[in-house]
Amino acid sequence: MSHKKKIFILLALIIICLTIGYQSLQPNRENYDLPTSQLKNKQWKGIFNTNPQIDSFKVLNTGSVKVPLEGMLNIEKLENNHGLNEFIWVDVFSFLFHHKEKGWFMIDTGLDSTFQEKGNIKGIFANNFIKGTKQNKSQNIASLIKRENIEINGIFFTHLHGDHTSGLPEIDSSIPKFIGKGETFFNVPLLYSSNHLNWKDTLLEIDYNHGISISPLKSVIDIFGDGSFLGINTPGHSPNHTSYLLITNEGPVLLTGDASHTKYGFNNRIEPGWVENKENAENSLSQLTKFHEEYPEVRVIYGHEK
Repeated sequence: MSHKKKIFILLALIIICLTIGYQSLQPNRENYDLPTSQLKNKQWKGIFNTNPQIDSFKVLNTGSVKVPLEGMLNIEKLENNHGLNEFIWVDVFSFLFHHKEKGWFMIDTGLDSTFQEKGNIKGIFANNFIKGTKQNKSQNIASLIKRENIEINGIFFTHLHGDHTSGLPEIDSSIPKFIGKGETFFNVPLLYSSNHLNWKDTLLEIDYNHGISISPLKSVIDIFGDGSFLGINTPGHSPNHTSYLLITNEGPVLLTGDASHTKYGFNNRIEPGWVENKENAENSLSQLTKFHEEYPEVRVIYGHEK
């Protein structure tokens, strides 16, 4: 057998093994049965003034990661004298909210205790995304949840990138998990892998084809059916990224997720540098910024900055 043929066979075997490994580490998918929406023909002022069902909202800061500026912002749109560093430290959040009837829920999972060192994302390409980590003792997601002394009834994700799923190893795996339909989970042995999700897990998918348009937002899902917790389809950074709007007893709160990582990006209308689809990312950010311009009373929390 020739040397070239041996190399070809070896590469083919590696590709097969990686493919099998990728498939075995993928979670199951099921449709989330949407309740009947209360939002049809309503305007935002009316939605905001509805008796709020969410009576508690908490931001958990689980640590920070050092990332390239070019990932957080499309550097082609930055002014030459922007003054930002090539690498920046950004906070990694998890959010908790309490619904009067349905109980406590989480949005994204933050970081587990491994981020006091190097984190739980491995592989050849892992360092391209996260250059460093910082986390105080007892700042990991499990410690923060224990301190709150609550029972979580479901986890909603903005998307499935590693910095938003890294707390899962410390969280009860039986808790239902929700995600936008078709949102990808990248987990390839040797290249970029984690212990966040696997074939034993099931993701309940929210289908934004059933969303309704409430200007300027194009596709909104009434997740609980009572107008209290809304999913907003904001693709671009990832295939079917979700932003969330919560109608709380302290007013409406918009979680942009990574449709806008930072306040700088939001205020200057600069989409992330890391995107699956640039046009979709620009459109999603435009919808959110227009929404906030029209309704400045809405509190905005960015993907990695309060």
